Amino acid sequence: MKTTITALILFLSPVFSAVGVLSGKSNQLADLNSVMDAAGVKRFPCSPGYIGLDCGIPDNLTLNTLSCYLKGKPGKSAGAVFIYNDPTNSVDIQKCMNKCVDDVLK
Repeated sequence: MKTTITALILFLSPVFSAVGVLSGKSNQLADLNSVMDAAGVKRFPCSPGYIGLDCGIPDNLTLNTLSCYLKGKPGKSAGAVFIYNDPTNSVDIQKCMNKCVDDVLK
């Protein structure tokens, strides 16, 4: 029993240490990776989760970049990739504006 619980904790730890979760169906690993590539962020690991595949987003900059990239694209109800806290991909425009300002200041 202890072994099972320890294995479960180690398996889920990347998702719990994340600032957000990029999610998709269990057959959408290629789509999840494509979103990461198209948004210009470094790929991060995905693992089976509540919805299908959950990819723990490692930091706020990556979260904001992905949110802005996904804005207006089909979300969870359409069976597409989405950020768990924003299943409709309708991110607050302020996040995108902050990202644009950050990009200009780099």
